[in-house]
Amino acid sequence: MPRFLLIDDSHTDVQAFVALVKRIGLVNAVHAVGTLAEARDLLTTAQPTLLPVVVFSGGAVRDGDADDLSAWMETQEPPLSAIPTVALTKPLDMYDVIRALKALALPERARIDTTTLMVRVELWPRGTILHDA
Repeated sequence: MPRFLLIDDSHTDVQAFVALVKRIGLVNAVHAVGTLAEARDLLTTAQPTLLPVVVFSGGAVRDGDADDLSAWMETQEPPLSAIPTVALTKPLDMYDVIRALKALALPERARIDTTTLMVRVELWPRGTILHDA
């Protein structure tokens, strides 16, 4: 399943984002990096099937402003230029993140955890054809 990429160098903010993702019922894993260089390296070397479904930027990091990554991504060839980016505002607001993700209109699959009766949602890259499992 595709994961999210978070660019943020604050351990506390990374943990808050991971907790928020779980709280809103998303099951995509979060891969956090603390620098733009790490993010660019991950994006340029990953196999297309391992690219993130969404890149979240948490503001300034050690080597620049994480929001600049989206501008860099737009200059790249697909599939990098097709990955949506979301700039996070701190403190994190659950409803802002939900609205931003809904606005992306990504394919999603909802599953009910039969032990807790909680709905878990998987987000997938645009163009993904989801089949019933």
